[in-house]
Amino acid sequence: MKEKFYILLKEHFINLESKLNQLDAVIGDGDHGSTLLKGLSAIPNSELPPDKAFKAETGGASGSLFSILIGAIDKGIENSSNFGEFLTNASNRISMIGEAKEGDKTMLDALIPAAKASLNDPKNSLEEASLAAREGAKKTVTMPAKKGRAKYVENAGIGHMDPGAFSTSEIISFVELSTTMAAIGTLLLFRLSSDNLITLFIRCMEFSLSIY
Repeated sequence: MKEKFYILLKEHFINLESKLNQLDAVIGDGDHGSTLLKGLSAIPNSELPPDKAFKAETGGASGSLFSILIGAIDKGIENSSNFGEFLTNASNRISMIGEAKEGDKTMLDALIPAAKASLNDPKNSLEEASLAAREGAKKTVTMPAKKGRAKYVENAGIGHMDPGAFSTSEIISFVELSTTMAAIGTLLLFRLSSDNLITLFIRCMEFSLSIY
């Protein structure tokens, strides 16, 4: 399941690459989407654990921070009941390394609400985390940036969504959707081929992106 998950996640970020780069061009250096896609593309064919494969391919501060998120996601795929715990540990590490907190207009504005929501409702941890992450990312539009290059742009980036928060919400939401689709796939196992299931999954992600 893991290998297929990362292949599909890579496909999803192929569709997101341009949008993420555009968001990043406003308040950063314009390569956030390309950086994430580069790291995600390395995972399926690597002998390294997903987080280490991602970090090795991307490097830099962003690669290091997102590799921590990938590590939490990797654990959550196998054990969704502890998803909130994994996200909380990841957010604590990212906060410490990046010297940032919720409200600074960073990936933490999606990750911390997701972790809290998941812990508050363990039975629906994936769904609650997904919803909270998306809402958190949307809230960054009205936030002034307090970290990185974004704090030096006009109005500290107010009026623009933080690309890190957006990509974080997409990764977390992808876990929730993949779990749902896996369950549907089991039910349709004898009616749809593997290729058709993948096509259905990608169409669902495209629809999700269109209503964001």
